[in-house]
Amino acid sequence: MSRGALKAYSTMSETIAAVGRDCDHAVLPVENNVEGAVNEVYDAFFDSGLFIERELVLPVRHSLIAARGVDLCDVKTVCSHPQAIAQCRKFLDKLGVPVVAVASTSAALAAVGNGTAAIAFRPKDGQYAAATCIQDSAMNATRFALLTKDRTNMGGTVSIAFDLKNSPGALLSALSVINARGINMSRILSRPHRSGNGRYRFFVDFDFDGTDGELCELFDGIMRCCSEFRFLGRYDCSTATDFAAK
Repeated sequence: MSRGALKAYSTMSETIAAVGRDCDHAVLPVENNVEGAVNEVYDAFFDSGLFIERELVLPVRHSLIAARGVDLCDVKTVCSHPQAIAQCRKFLDKLGVPVVAVASTSAALAAVGNGTAAIAFRPKDGQYAAATCIQDSAMNATRFALLTKDRTNMGGTVSIAFDLKNSPGALLSALSVINARGINMSRILSRPHRSGNGRYRFFVDFDFDGTDGELCELFDGIMRCCSEFRFLGRYDCSTATDFAAK
């Protein structure tokens, strides 16, 4: 793929797998402030060996996209990505038509026609927004991560992931290492471990303004409590202006 070119993939797991093979970076949603974490991304990310280079919190405004000439009352089916569907439950309940989950909002737009509408940001040629701002929350926003093969060591946020040793208080011990240094932990997420034995994997974000040496010391303390540990990146996170309102 030529430098600067963009390419879409069918699933988020395929997008992660393409970094280093077909492309240099991937942009993926990692969390919505209404529906929570995008689990497929976290499950694939841990094993990928990739790092977070930067994050962006982007306001998300959904519209119901239909073919031109199709009125809202003529919509018989709505399709979109499961996250977009979940963020528009109230609107869909009132609309009262069958809802179909597809791989992406792009796939949903491709299915628009006759009585089928899609939830997406903007219409393609031959389509129009039959209803706008249909998301449940006016504050709806999604955090996107820029993933790369190269380890990042600059920024005010650090992300790690780990599996704990099977011992009493292991999670408390790991988090106490962070707390003892007066570090603000901004986020913790648990995901079922795919070994199927009732274990969980933890993803943790925390604020950090220290040196690389201080960060290594912190990791050493946490790793004493872990059976597996992975550094996911040190990076900056910013918030976009509400471009949808412009």
